[in-house]
Amino acid sequence: MPPQTSRLANDHARGLVLAIVGILILSPDSLLVRLIAADQWTLLFWRGMMTFVTLTAFLLFSHRRDTLKRFHALGIKGLAIAALLALNTTLFVVSIRHTAVANTLVLVSVAPLLAAVFSSFFLAEHAPLRTWIATLVSVLSIGDIMREVLGTSNLIGDSAALGLALTLAAVLTLLRARRSSDAVPIVACSGLLLAVAVFPFSGRLFLSNSDWLYMSILGLFVIPVSFAFTLSAPKFLPAPEVGLVFLLETVLGPFLVWLVMDEEPPSATLVGGTVLVTTLALHAVLGLRLSSAVHR
Repeated sequence: MPPQTSRLANDHARGLVLAIVGILILSPDSLLVRLIAADQWTLLFWRGMMTFVTLTAFLLFSHRRDTLKRFHALGIKGLAIAALLALNTTLFVVSIRHTAVANTLVLVSVAPLLAAVFSSFFLAEHAPLRTWIATLVSVLSIGDIMREVLGTSNLIGDSAALGLALTLAAVLTLLRARRSSDAVPIVACSGLLLAVAVFPFSGRLFLSNSDWLYMSILGLFVIPVSFAFTLSAPKFLPAPEVGLVFLLETVLGPFLVWLVMDEEPPSATLVGGTVLVTTLALHAVLGLRLSSAVHR
């Protein structure tokens, strides 16, 4: 195997492992947010602060004196990505607290597709016809899900989920544009920015004993590790493959919540979500086949 081909194969395998492991670790995120009884601002503060402390400790252990250089290398653009990621996290928690978990994860599953559309506009990466068709079907499916919640309390959560998909797509697009970016300091900075931003709204920062347990699992392991993995994957994987792996959370997240908390997805979400997930999966598979044919 030629060195160039071997390197591409190794990069692909690395990206696939990063994406799959990251999503598997991220899957209990929704369940843990539901299990934590503290108000959403207190939850967001500790989530951000623990993420920052954990990843900064990792950087200090891995790079020692070069840790500050890692943060400084982010620049203004890197900090902008971190700020978007902090907003993304806020929208996720608001959505999970105000609608069914299945609604949140089905709506956010369109993010990689939106990232492909954003890349077409802002990075001059050609989006094929199948992407525009999938986008149209996705918009119609999302409209059907949103129609069900108009005039209900779930509208806040579903609207936050749409914002969540848009901000995640923006983060993925910007990371793709900055292929040399190290995702770990970006996620660490996003945690600090999040904690600082929500601190005025977070009250006494009190957590019960059970909340400390769930929050520690979430903030010290699930979020920092999964985000560091999944946000590193786009550097090595094409957008269709990233999108296909991300669909794992759309299935696993609601399943875990149903298993532990007996929360059944709304009927409109089951119908619209099935169409949406099927469309995204077909789009990803077709993209991968065409990509493989080109590189043969």
